[in-house]
Amino acid sequence: MCNISHLSAQLDLLLTLRELPISMNDLQPLINQKIRMCKQLVDCRSFVTVLEYLLAIGNYLNENAGKEKAKGFRLLSLTKLSQLRGRDKNFTLLHALLEQIMLHEPGLATFTQDLAEFETVPGASIKGLTAEVDVLKNEVQKVIQYRKTIRKRNSGAHHPNFSKDLKMAIEKYNVQLEMLTKTCDEMKKLYSAILVKFGEPPDQDSQELFGMIYQFLHDFRRAHAETV
Repeated sequence: MCNISHLSAQLDLLLTLRELPISMNDLQPLINQKIRMCKQLVDCRSFVTVLEYLLAIGNYLNENAGKEKAKGFRLLSLTKLSQLRGRDKNFTLLHALLEQIMLHEPGLATFTQDLAEFETVPGASIKGLTAEVDVLKNEVQKVIQYRKTIRKRNSGAHHPNFSKDLKMAIEKYNVQLEMLTKTCDEMKKLYSAILVKFGEPPDQDSQELFGMIYQFLHDFRRAHAETV
């Protein structure tokens, strides 16, 4: 083995080639899940209607308190609904929201079913997943650069199959990486659309935002179950 040129570099290369497909296969379902979550949230008209009910309740309270009406509110405030209480400590703003929905539009109380992807706690953030895809891009570029280097040095002269196999591996992983990058770009585009639609800042972390929505849906389902 000591007679193999640049043995250490080749071993590092083989390790990278071994890890690349594993990493890509691990990332793909996570990105696909985020895409499904984004699509559900963008297309969910019932969720928007619930927010409209909540805004109406908030403005009613503001009017009684002598405050100006609000044009909207941050989604991050949704988890506070179960904490805001009136004179009756067992009756929260969340209960008031549910009460109004059951009074005027009872079918809307099952809106959480339209956001099935939010039934489990959201995992990695979109920013984090994007960063991992970028890492994979850098790894592939390192492999490409290494191949160029050994061709210049003619190091593969004694091992022609190694250079040939390396070329095939690069072509294969480039195709997979292009597909992964495409889905990653779709994920980022959909999330940007969510931020615009709900008036959230462009730097809003998806893990925090989706976590808040998950918690709100969980609290709403629990409150609804208590009334049934």
